[in-house]
Order: sequence, then structure tokens, then C-alpha cells
Amino acid sequence: MRTVLAMVRGMLLELLRKKDFYVFLIFMLVLLGILSSRNFFSIPGISRYTRDFGYTLVMLFSLIVAVVFSAKQVPSEIASGTVYTLLAKPVSRFGFVFGKFCGGVAVSVISFSAYFAVFVLFCLKETASLDPVLLLQSFYFGILFFCMVCSLVVFFSVFLTMSANVAISFLLYFFISGFSDTLREAVLFSKGTAAALTGIAYYLVPHFEFFDLRVRITHGWDPLDAWVVAAITVYTAVYCLALLYFAGVLFRRKRL
Repeated sequence: MRTVLAMVRGMLLELLRKKDFYVFLIFMLVLLGILSSRNFFSIPGISRYTRDFGYTLVMLFSLIVAVVFSAKQVPSEIASGTVYTLLAKPVSRFGFVFGKFCGGVAVSVISFSAYFAVFVLFCLKETASLDPVLLLQSFYFGILFFCMVCSLVVFFSVFLTMSANVAISFLLYFFISGFSDTLREAVLFSKGTAAALTGIAYYLVPHFEFFDLRVRITHGWDPLDAWVVAAITVYTAVYCLALLYFAGVLFRRKRL
């Protein structure tokens, strides 16, 4: 456990030393400051567009930090040879994978929290009537989302290079987010073997759209029911545990 905490601490220090986190934060402040200026646009109800764009920026910038930081951990440890020191602590290969996952989640949640705080401040400045329960749900779903993302990226990092991992992770995210409705329709209207294959593919891919509350925040809808929150939590836990288990199996068989 001490080795896992040391890996998490190292990733957090790396986040604070890098400029990416601060650049994204300043960029958000500038963009939301411009968008929240009613005199600049002279558009009634501009706060709704600010919420939509602001939430999108929060998720996008946090996603970039999560993917890039998580994708480079395993390959960089192997390339530098520090993986041998970590495995000799002693820590198992499963523990090594779990430590990288925990570090990725910690980095992602800290970044997401900072960006989300800026977003909430601008919403309050616009006197937007947002339900605090909905805001808490969106923050909680953001944490679940980054647990899912980090587990997927760590899984890929066991057998992919950093650049390939980043590219595939982003492509997978944007494809699923953009074509989730198409995938659902393919499952519903397919028949025979095609229905079986599309059904398997649909349930195996990570459904990032489950965590997206942008529309609810933009239009000020009611919060989700408790059973929905519980179902998404269980789904995330099962998916993350499965990915980490298979990542540990693959890493244990990997020649270093």
C-alpha cells in the first residue's frame, strides 16, 4: 500500500509541475469570462449557452489531462527502468497496475475539481437557477467517468505505446459519444447473427454517454433518480474492476 501511495503522490507532483493544468485553467477563465459578458453578445438568456460551453470545457480539459497522464505511466516506467525498482519494493504486478490507476484517478479528479469549481462560480455569477443536487450529481458522475477513462487507458498502456494509447482512447471516446444512438439502433433493429454480434459489441464498449449530464445542466432539468445513480455506480465499478483485472493479467505475462 505504501508503494501504491508513493506512485499516486509522484503523479500528483508531476501534475503540479506541468504547465498543462494551469494553461487549461487560465483558458477556461478567459473563455467563460468572455461568454458570460452579456454586453459582449447582447443575447438574452446567454447564461444557458455559457453553462453548455462551460461544462463541455470542463469535461474536455479534464479528459485530456486524464488520458495523457495515465497513458504515459506504464511505458515511461518500463523505458526508464524504474519499474524494476517498484516491483522490488515489494509490490506485485497487479499492485503496480492498481497504483497507476489510482494515480490517474487522483490526477483526473483534482483537475476536474478545479475546472468544475470555475464552472460553478461562473454559473453563480450568472445567477443561474441550478439545482444543487444536480450539480452534486454531475460532479459525482464526473468522478465515475474518470475512473472509467483511467481504467481503460491503463489497460491499453500495458500493451500499447503512449502515442497509440492516447490516439485510440480519444478516438474511442469521441466515436462512442457521437454514435451511441446509432449503435443502440443497430442493436434494436438487427436480426439473426448481426443482432448477436452488435449486441455483444454494444454491451462490451464503455458507454461514456451515461455520465454526460450536460443537457440537464444546460436546461436546468430535475436531478436523476437515486436508482439511476446507483445503477451507473455499479456499472462503473464492474467495468473498472474487469479492466484492471485483465490489465494485471496481461502485465503479469509481459516480459520486462
